[in-house]
Amino acid sequence: MKKKILSIISLTIIVLSALVFAVSCDKAEEPITTYGIWLDIHDDNTIECSQKVEVVNNYGVALDELKFNVYANAFDKRKPLPCAQEEQADFYPDGISYGEFSLTNVYGDMKQYDFDFESSIITVELNSPLEVGQRTSVDMRYTLSLPHTNGRYGFNEKGISLTGFYPMLCAFVGGQWYYDEYSPIGDPYFSDVAKYEVTFNLPNGWEYVSSGKSKQSQENGETIVSSTARNIRDFALILSPTLNKSVKKYGKVEISYLGEKSETLNIAQKALEVYGKLFGDYAYDTLAIADMPFVAGGMEYGALCVINEALGGATYEEVVAHEIAHQWWYGAVGSNNLIDAWQDEGLTSYATYLYFVAVGNVEYSSLMLNDAYSQFHRFIDIQNSVGETAKGKLGGKLNDFPSNYYYTNITYNKSLVMWKYLQDTLGKDTVQMALKEYYATYKFKIATPDNLYSCLDNNFDGASALMKTWVANV
Repeated sequence: MKKKILSIISLTIIVLSALVFAVSCDKAEEPITTYGIWLDIHDDNTIECSQKVEVVNNYGVALDELKFNVYANAFDKRKPLPCAQEEQADFYPDGISYGEFSLTNVYGDMKQYDFDFESSIITVELNSPLEVGQRTSVDMRYTLSLPHTNGRYGFNEKGISLTGFYPMLCAFVGGQWYYDEYSPIGDPYFSDVAKYEVTFNLPNGWEYVSSGKSKQSQENGETIVSSTARNIRDFALILSPTLNKSVKKYGKVEISYLGEKSETLNIAQKALEVYGKLFGDYAYDTLAIADMPFVAGGMEYGALCVINEALGGATYEEVVAHEIAHQWWYGAVGSNNLIDAWQDEGLTSYATYLYFVAVGNVEYSSLMLNDAYSQFHRFIDIQNSVGETAKGKLGGKLNDFPSNYYYTNITYNKSLVMWKYLQDTLGKDTVQMALKEYYATYKFKIATPDNLYSCLDNNFDGASALMKTWVANV
């Protein structure tokens, strides 16, 4: 897989950067932060990277500095393992493997930059405040050494997962850059939406799926792929030397699938149709799905989902439907999953329940609900039996959850039971109208729990009081 596109990059970066700038300034589109990323994939599972981020200050206050989260740094041998202890054997099937993020340079209109290894944060101190509506560019050069894992990031026998691989501008919340150390439990990524233009070399004989629309070209005997996506929270790329790729069109949405299951594209189409009717039209023009060796059931990214290839039957359909629902709740409507993971995970679990009702599999929807109810109450009973005060409050920092078992019961199971209770109490139509309003109002934004409460109250006076009781209490 050894390629030489960095030589091409070095010759064309000025032209490409100008194109990024021109597109981001298109009068038909609101100016938005844009990432231009160029990847040179080598056959030893290292990647040379060139990145240009044009930051647009849409945050309402002047910015003295920029902060980027380096999620790939979590896989360094000097850091704690990026997985929970109980999943270590599945995460590292061939033994513990480490990765490395090596920063070569950062430059732009700045006084200085600092890469804090412990926090995994790159801080860029600007020469002068970036006023509201203004923009500035930051260029970076870095090299990735990939770990061998069945996790979100790295390589295994089926290919390469490039997710959270690049320095990502932190989300801006409450007048400041918000970040926390990488959590082995839950989803550690948190960001605003941006536009992405990513170029990479496709190894000979390999297939791929990525966020956004792609086009291929041949340059000096190499296959070069360019992918473009807008208003996504993170860019993901899955490459494989063995998996097959298939594509299906659903309206204006191109659905791409990397894997061996015949039913996946049909499940994806049904999910897009169901959620579109329930909440509002799908926000993007592409959707990619990849089956890979994976320690969890699945994971969502910007217009892309990764599914555990070992799953089958209704469980596989549930995970595919769940991860696609995240394109509404996480992708389009963002929330701070570092402290309120229930806000998107609980809503996504409820959406998955509604999916099975809509496609006529009421038996499985009932199984989902009964399983969530019984598991959560067993969890509470276990805590009480060992003399601990039962803790069922929704929310809390990811790093404060003691185990995946605790996180799953609070964030998924209790949240699903809560949403079904709200449906039974307020009426399905009322809840659906509130969620349509929530989606339309906060699409491409970061919504707070209060924003969700307001949408409920707008459709049923006092509805948020019911939800707050569930959020605060066991």
